[in-house]
Amino acid sequence: MALTNEEKGLIEEALNVYLQLVSQQLPKQQVQQVAMMAQGVINKLDNLGSGDGSGGGNKPAGISDEWFEKVCASCDKLTPGGCEDKVTLKFPGKCDPILHYERAKLSANKG
Repeated sequence: MALTNEEKGLIEEALNVYLQLVSQQLPKQQVQQVAMMAQGVINKLDNLGSGDGSGGGNKPAGISDEWFEKVCASCDKLTPGGCEDKVTLKFPGKCDPILHYERAKLSANKG
């Protein structure tokens, strides 16, 4: 599972708001414990999908294994956090590299 930077930012902001609310209702010691847990979650978000640092990234949602192996694995828009192509984020499988791959595959099967 890979989260976009916007999703990570949203979660981090939500945790900050939660900490503000908690600080008004709980004793200081419990607030510190919750803050430590929240920081742990934020750290995990930063490392989510980072893999082993060998390049490449996680298979984006909605992308078949074939597309990932034949197209995405060599695409420069694939990062350790996932695909950064705006088209793929909204419409998985509709980016130019995958469309070109599918057209070439159809042409090879016809001829």
